Amino acid sequence: MAIQSPIVVAIDFSPASPALIAYAWSLAELEGREVHFLHVVPRAKWAQDTSAQSQADVVQALQSLTGLPPGDGGRLVTFTHQVRIGSPAREIITYAKECSAGTILIGTRGRSRLVNMVLGSVAQATLRDAPCPVLVVPDSCLVGPAADGFSPPSEAVDPAEESFAIEGHSGSGPDANRVIELLRRAIQWRATDVHIDTVGADRVWIRFRVDGKLQTFCHLDQNLAAPLLMQLKLMADLDTTQTFEPLEARLKLPPALGGIEVRVTIVPACEGDAVALRLLKHEAIPRPLGTLGMSEATLSSVETMLHHRPGLVLVTGPTGTGKTTTVYAMLQALGAGDHNIVSIEDPVEYRVPGIRQLSVNARHNMTLTRGLKTLLRMDPDVVFIGEIRDVEALEIAVRASSSGRYVFSTLHTRDVASTVTVLRDLHADNYSLAANLTGIVSQRLIRCLCRNCRVAAPITPDEQAVFHAEDLEPPVELFQPRGCSACKQSGFHDRVGLFEAVVANSEFVAAIQRGAAEDELRQVIRATQFRSIHYDALTKVRDGITSLSEVDVLSWM
Repeated sequence: MAIQSPIVVAIDFSPASPALIAYAWSLAELEGREVHFLHVVPRAKWAQDTSAQSQADVVQALQSLTGLPPGDGGRLVTFTHQVRIGSPAREIITYAKECSAGTILIGTRGRSRLVNMVLGSVAQATLRDAPCPVLVVPDSCLVGPAADGFSPPSEAVDPAEESFAIEGHSGSGPDANRVIELLRRAIQWRATDVHIDTVGADRVWIRFRVDGKLQTFCHLDQNLAAPLLMQLKLMADLDTTQTFEPLEARLKLPPALGGIEVRVTIVPACEGDAVALRLLKHEAIPRPLGTLGMSEATLSSVETMLHHRPGLVLVTGPTGTGKTTTVYAMLQALGAGDHNIVSIEDPVEYRVPGIRQLSVNARHNMTLTRGLKTLLRMDPDVVFIGEIRDVEALEIAVRASSSGRYVFSTLHTRDVASTVTVLRDLHADNYSLAANLTGIVSQRLIRCLCRNCRVAAPITPDEQAVFHAEDLEPPVELFQPRGCSACKQSGFHDRVGLFEAVVANSEFVAAIQRGAAEDELRQVIRATQFRSIHYDALTKVRDGITSLSEVDVLSWM
């Protein structure tokens, strides 16, 4: 488990500082985190004063910090004090990196939001380049009874007053910039999704999904979040008068942000709009099969599928596990120059020269099924169906594969054996399925340990038993996550694929024909030496790529 990272509290000794300290303390006590009080003496003042006077300022600041927290506020939380000299924002960011901070807490200095947007501020400069989430608390949230004593504010608000400014954006005002800047920060975090949810009457919670896990980015005051969400709807060309119906749209980000497409879904929830943003990066070149994390045995099975015989090849797994990436790697291995390859997808994720790609467009009645029927009239050698969603799509896919074509598609299933059950639920005939199925690849994505901070520990007897259960020789030691600034204290960075690839050999085909249930199919798969996803995961634990705790998420299989 990653160690809880400290909270850095930027103290300027303004009248609101006691309440800011109280708020930091409430966070630290709740999460068991250390607090670092930091004051920065501006370099301009240091340069103008005499050496003795400057030294006096630093000593005075350190003495004032040493008096924090007042009273008995430090009983449950450990804390430290630090004084730096230089540019306040730069020193705050530098110190946060040095101590691997998980949160920076900073107050504003009484300017109006409009003036802040034009002139900038220490808070804005910190937000722009901070290595971790920043909670910017306006003075208006820090005045009142809390300023006179050492108790948290009556409402535990932590609105991150982000102006989301970005140069070069062609939007029509600061609110447009906020949307773009929020998405820019999501891209910096390597997020695949952004979730925006209303919490209570006056706060909005923003989270990023990074390496498959949700992480809090910030909280916003409702008066900041409302125009942000309205601008998002306008940018996505959504009907803002439809407040009681789900809304879906797409928007394209500027080329400076990589031309990423954003899939917008807004659903009216109990406390306000629930927003989900999926960031889709249209890759120009598919990744080669050898870069996806496949073992030699898995690569061999996939190569057999591609050169065994034409037929139906399925890539399965939950949403967001890289199924389309795997399919395009397989198409690249086939060679677009040697085959007429056509696809129908929702959306097109890789735009590849030499492949005829159609995108689902409900507004123009281009459905998945209609597009598939059209593609089959284009003399294809290889057909890629983005996803088999209904009985009709499966019937067309099986019919196309029975005519001597390669047909690739994806499904949402748990593993290879459960894929057969899902196909049967879609009314696939056992004999037809067995005759046309070429192979199934089931996959997941699992987080990789951060190479900068992972730590080794001797393996325990219980951990050895996990490896023995899969006929694997256990290693002497296992790596575990720790957490550092490079991985934002999570202990993990990036993801790698886990695979189970089964070729439709005679034993597997015979089991499908006789209507074998899932458990029997799994026994047949193991008997023919095809390894499970859990086996593949443990090999990556053994090699130090991931941790055993990450593999536990696959135990339900």
